[in-house]
Amino acid sequence: MWKRNNCFFWFLLLFQLGFSQDKKVDTVYIYEEVIIRDTVFIEKPLAKIKVDKVILNKGIKGSKPSITLIQNKQKTIVSADTLIIKQFKNNIFSNLDYSLKLNTGITSVSLLKEFEIKNQPFLSFGLLVKKKLFNSNFSIGTGFETSFLLDVGTQSKANSESDLSGYYFTNDGSPKLFESINANGFQLQVPLLFFWKINTFTPSVGVFGTYSKYQAKFMGSSGNLPLQFDETQTFNANAIYIGYLAQLEYSLHKKWSVGVNYSFASAKKLVFRRDDESFAISKKQTQTTFGIGLRYTFLY
Repeated sequence: MWKRNNCFFWFLLLFQLGFSQDKKVDTVYIYEEVIIRDTVFIEKPLAKIKVDKVILNKGIKGSKPSITLIQNKQKTIVSADTLIIKQFKNNIFSNLDYSLKLNTGITSVSLLKEFEIKNQPFLSFGLLVKKKLFNSNFSIGTGFETSFLLDVGTQSKANSESDLSGYYFTNDGSPKLFESINANGFQLQVPLLFFWKINTFTPSVGVFGTYSKYQAKFMGSSGNLPLQFDETQTFNANAIYIGYLAQLEYSLHKKWSVGVNYSFASAKKLVFRRDDESFAISKKQTQTTFGIGLRYTFLY
């Protein structure tokens, strides 16, 4: 019995020692789990891409909406989770640009020619508002321009055969005798212009209305008895001119341009006004202007 147990003991010992030896490993495998969390999109603003045509495709039931871009005769279809289409009305206040104008030149007024003033220098500035129509090259504009007719002296009846020389009666029947007129004047012009841009040149034509103001002196009565022409009275000489103009501008920069312009206008009457006294002279007058200008666009 002892021999049997002894043999079994030695069998277990050899078996344990045999399986306790180190084994050499041939290959080690390492597994890594990769999970795709989301999709990364790299976007480029459409404003920086020259796209010939954009087609919006509304999604039908069961499919997403998409956008078709046509660029250099190549078509690219981009799907979108949500496609919101907004319509903006093209009203009168859209596509506007604003600019300041500075203009100088000479003007010739038929009224002052009677006093041997053929040409008179002027300086003007104004604001112009333009709106694009039909396409980016065609636009319509309006605004205002104030002109200061530079002083060339006061002209009197003594050195002139002007039609103004003589007696006039105001609205209350008071007589006035023409004395002199001051060529230093002020004008306010409101134009309506049509522009057509051709590369760096922009010709334009239009019509305008101008309010013109001078000062004239008349001899009148102070009201003291006996009544006589014993007082020099100053009247504002006003006229409304209607005419046409043409100009050609050259673009120096995106915001700066220079140009030359020509205008012609006429008025049917001249109105003299002082406080509550006034009278009008039915006299046709013309005004011709040549100028050069500088324009700066500050908002568009």
